[in-house]
Amino acid sequence: MKNLTIGILLTDHVVPELIEDHGDQTDFYNYIFNLADSTVKLIFYDVVLDQYPNSVDECDGYLITGSKLSVYDAEDWIRKLEFYIRELDKHKKALLGVCFGHQLIVKALGGKAEEVPIGWTVGVQNYKFINTFPWVQDQKQFVSLIHSHKDQVTALPKSAELIASNPRVPIAMFRIGNHIMSMQGHPEFTHEYAHAVASMRKEVLGKEAYEKASFSLKNETTDNVEVAKWWVDFFRQNNQ
Repeated sequence: MKNLTIGILLTDHVVPELIEDHGDQTDFYNYIFNLADSTVKLIFYDVVLDQYPNSVDECDGYLITGSKLSVYDAEDWIRKLEFYIRELDKHKKALLGVCFGHQLIVKALGGKAEEVPIGWTVGVQNYKFINTFPWVQDQKQFVSLIHSHKDQVTALPKSAELIASNPRVPIAMFRIGNHIMSMQGHPEFTHEYAHAVASMRKEVLGKEAYEKASFSLKNETTDNVEVAKWWVDFFRQNNQ
């Protein structure tokens, strides 16, 4: 079986106050991929600094990370990344979106992502499956992942199929063909890191939202490793 090389398109870094205790995004992805499949090699490209692969075939597939920015922010690097998403889609190159990445794939391919009236969604979210990912064997009926966002996908591109949903996050996962997999949740986040971020945003979140998020992050488990294994299965089926 071929060893995979996955390009991680970094769209942000952990704030300096939290790096010492929790590490940076590179550490998050090294950790979760190591748990899912230790043979996977990761190459990191800081797209904010205009770091991109020399060709789309430099890696077996790509993952776009989360970011504190919004997909509709007026940043040149965001527009360039949108163009790159369309290039990857044109070549049917395996592409996986997480949170900001999930939303930007939608925006780049004709859907819509925006700030929603319900405000921040933080903590562990549970959702059910409307459809299945074809590359996942024995997919559970429900899964739980950590969320941290105030924006959401509100309209999918015409070519997309909704996979998972809940009342608060109606478009939690989707796919386009077999070459794009996308999700709002964060399998790469630890409970401790997500709680530290929520605590930093305590005033912004408000007392009720913060306490609910804090309780879930201290008491509820997630399916992060299982979902990360789905990521590996996704990239493998695109490189057979």
